Amino acid sequence: MGPQRCESTDTVGRVLDEATDPPAISAAAAIAIAQALVPRLKSGADQADRDRRLPAPTVALLRDAGLLRLATPAGYGGHGADVRTAFEVCRVLAQGCASASWIAGIAYGGGRFVSQFPDTARDLLWGGGADAFACGSANPSGTVTRAGGQWLLEGRWPYVSGIHHASGVLLGINLPGRSGPAERCLALVRPDEITVQDTWHTAGMRGTGSDTVAAKALPVPPDRLLRFSEITSGTGARRHRGEPRVHFPVSINLPLVGTVIGAAQAVLAEVVLALANGKRSTSPLHERAADLPAHQLNVADAAVAIDTARLHAVRAADQIDAAAVTGRDLSLETRARLRLDMSHATRTARLATGLLLNVAGAGAFGDDTSLQRAWRDIETASRHAALSTEISREIYGRVLIGLDLPTASAI
Repeated sequence: MGPQRCESTDTVGRVLDEATDPPAISAAAAIAIAQALVPRLKSGADQADRDRRLPAPTVALLRDAGLLRLATPAGYGGHGADVRTAFEVCRVLAQGCASASWIAGIAYGGGRFVSQFPDTARDLLWGGGADAFACGSANPSGTVTRAGGQWLLEGRWPYVSGIHHASGVLLGINLPGRSGPAERCLALVRPDEITVQDTWHTAGMRGTGSDTVAAKALPVPPDRLLRFSEITSGTGARRHRGEPRVHFPVSINLPLVGTVIGAAQAVLAEVVLALANGKRSTSPLHERAADLPAHQLNVADAAVAIDTARLHAVRAADQIDAAAVTGRDLSLETRARLRLDMSHATRTARLATGLLLNVAGAGAFGDDTSLQRAWRDIETASRHAALSTEISREIYGRVLIGLDLPTASAI
């Protein structure tokens, strides 16, 4: 059965400064569903790590729970959830399996991207069902040439998380201009139009299956292209009245910050439980590890740091959501700060994990421990290019000082 569309713009009579339709699921309900999945996600986390992709039962679990349709517009049977909800869901899911949480975040980000495309492209993804999701690589790669009324794509796009489970693939490209500079774009293609190369051999986040995508002379029609300038200017929101505006990159990537923070919260809970259960001390001064002042201070500092990370992320989510429902533009300074909010939250959660592993000791790094896998996952996920503290700090600093930026479309 095809997609169930909302009424036309003329019938509904919406304008951009009106609120969007309420989501199909409340934030509290979505978070409760995610929490109920945590024990089952934990049981599949080791297999995901070994297989370098999510096990089929884990994907089915996320799909059946409706957590792959968080960003799917209500007109296609999705939840149309806001960024804060997606962040909190990913934060909770990561307490069971960081890779499963990441894929849920990728599905959300991909859905927000695709929601900005024309209806023909949206139909391509969601015409078969609300749980279909798109993954991809937004960084421009490959070569693009004009071929009549289409464009031909050729090249390789690495680090495509979720490629083994997605129904659509977004490929970042630089679209040649007729007379001016190239435009940064996304091309939406089908999985059967590309090949997947087995390149994801990493220390952490192994279960995301973030392999490389390759295309050769792949034709893409104009209606399957989305320019970043369209996202920045709010064109997508004007195409689909009543749907939220996307503010790249925060609308897309903030749920991934939830993965890192949730994984750090899981480490905190495990370390605190071990101390409370009488973990023995290696110090000659104390019999119980919990009695070491250094451990008490590290645990306290880590807990506050994780709270700080979440507060930064929540502030960013709430501000993005408030602007999204009205279609309001955000100043360059605000967008730069929100990007740094994401990066700072991620880095803070990673540093907190280091303090907790000092408490857990060398035994936490055994191959058979969940702490060791969490350490690998957090160290890897927190270094995603979109979450780079160094890049975000430079951007924010330049904006505050008043220095020019080469482009503002990705800030």
